[in-house]
Amino acid sequence: MNFLCGMKKRIIRFFRNQYTIATTIFVLWICFFSEVDLFYILRTRLELSSLTKEVSELDRKNQQAKTALQDLNSNTSSLEKFARETYYMKRDNEDVFVFKEKESE
Repeated sequence: MNFLCGMKKRIIRFFRNQYTIATTIFVLWICFFSEVDLFYILRTRLELSSLTKEVSELDRKNQQAKTALQDLNSNTSSLEKFARETYYMKRDNEDVFVFKEKESE
């Protein structure tokens, strides 16, 4: 019983200290009431990580597009293949049949 009573006195004395009160109020203000609170910081970090992933994905796609463009500019057979697949171009003596897959519901 004395142990519990002694603990209560220590806790009460600890929270009566002006520095403890000021520090507690400061921490609460920073975490919850400030314009740049803890939730804002976490939300912006998540947004930053998703945008960073998006930038790396766009860089990868940009590099692939540059490689494809360089291949199209240097290789005539790949240019012909691209024109046939994308724009359905054909030679004079051939017919083009386009097969499209049925969209699944």
